[in-house]
Amino acid sequence: MDILIIIIGLFMAALGFLAKAYPNLIAGYNTMPRDKKKNVDIEGLSTLIRNGLAITGLAIIGSYFVFKWSGFTTVANLMIVIVTLAGVTTIAVKTQRFDHNKSKSKLHILVLGAAIIFVASLLTYGFIPTKVIYGNNSVRFSGMYGITVNIDEVASVELTNAIPEIKLRTNGFSVGTVNKGTFIVESIGKCRLLLNSGSKPYIVLTKTSGEVCIINLKCSSQTHDAYQSIVKLVSQGKR
Repeated sequence: MDILIIIIGLFMAALGFLAKAYPNLIAGYNTMPRDKKKNVDIEGLSTLIRNGLAITGLAIIGSYFVFKWSGFTTVANLMIVIVTLAGVTTIAVKTQRFDHNKSKSKLHILVLGAAIIFVASLLTYGFIPTKVIYGNNSVRFSGMYGITVNIDEVASVELTNAIPEIKLRTNGFSVGTVNKGTFIVESIGKCRLLLNSGSKPYIVLTKTSGEVCIINLKCSSQTHDAYQSIVKLVSQGKR
């Protein structure tokens, strides 16, 4: 992950310098008619994009390592999204002042704004920790890709400090140590994951249908408590 962040940050900075050297690569400007290009301060625009992308790229790298070294791994993994959205939005807004044409299209800003709201909402929802809600005959895991399991559907419940390698996400949310949804897991195959952190242990709940669910909560103590409560419910249900 560290190397990937560095590559992405440096690549974004390089794009900025490339846009400064070759202004015709700038989206929107390269498709303008020649008479409208004359009304664009391309020197100022290309400088803004160079500086903006360079700062954004370096900010991605810097913020990632600051949060990681501070122990906030989850936040660190989010920095690539947060900083990119903030940087690109700022650049998009400021580019307007270099366009001196009478008719200016702000559609791209509106689309960008909608995209930012959507991505931010999705990320916020995905990172809301799973809660375990107990019923008389069921256990519900709340949040994104949550599931309700009836007690009579439970074949076994185990607590483990290690889980098989996650091979592929087929339908789910995955950022850093947060993995929620349907994944292909080594030695198990298709499996539902509700992993809220990188901390062990993990609850492995197997249903009578053969479906396997692997869950951990925000901290180890919460996972331990949830395991004990589920085992107690299952034991009571089998009496």
